[in-house]
Amino acid sequence: MDENAAPHSLSGQVVLVTGGSRGIGAAIATAAAAAKATVAVGYRDNADAAAAVVARIRELGNVADAFRADVSDRSEAQELISAVESSFGRIDGLVNNAGIMPSSPFLNVTAEEWNAVLHTNLFGPFYCSQAALPGMLQRRSGSIVMISSRLGQIGWPELAHYSAAKAGLLGLTKSMAREFGPQGVRVNAVAPGFTITDMTRDIVDTESGHRRLKELPSGRFPEPEDVADAVLFLLSDAAGQFHGQTLNPNGGGFMQ
Repeated sequence: MDENAAPHSLSGQVVLVTGGSRGIGAAIATAAAAAKATVAVGYRDNADAAAAVVARIRELGNVADAFRADVSDRSEAQELISAVESSFGRIDGLVNNAGIMPSSPFLNVTAEEWNAVLHTNLFGPFYCSQAALPGMLQRRSGSIVMISSRLGQIGWPELAHYSAAKAGLLGLTKSMAREFGPQGVRVNAVAPGFTITDMTRDIVDTESGHRRLKELPSGRFPEPEDVADAVLFLLSDAAGQFHGQTLNPNGGGFMQ
């Protein structure tokens, strides 16, 4: 997406993107800034990468800052929301993107690994959403977008914990949409397929990558910007009739 284009304006809005320091999260944060939002870049470990995203956003002439938190910890997630609201006055759009994806055969998954994945990928969005909702409900306005995954829709070997957490996000999305839609807050999800990022780029030219590509009607793997476009739409007023929906920027790898 052209960083100077804003097909769905977010002018005057404050958007928080968790896991916003790299990959899909960084693309979402940059897209929101291009749409004229004030952007809070949430991160856990990589302060330098988060600072680079903030610098890129400021180059667009927009307001942005980075906020550190481990969203798998309820108190840190609550402190993240409080810090953003204190700095920018409110949160209009929350994108729950932070996640981890370790790979383990099902019989080898330890309780510690299971808990780490569920607490980051499912509990984290719950914690952040619960903390951000009071302000949105008070204004009777807001949009929450959960970043799920195609693997939460189809399952995948050696990623049972990740698939379970991402599937849980889809149920959480629908339940929240039904509860808070009548009060002015929209809740939706985006479920990307295999997306080219720094973590996946090496797979593209492998036998597995070639096989996956042949399965896509689009003829190409999605880029982070493709996912960001879907998120941007759901954050914007153009998605006013979208409640509890899941958009699938996956190149046709999974069709509903």
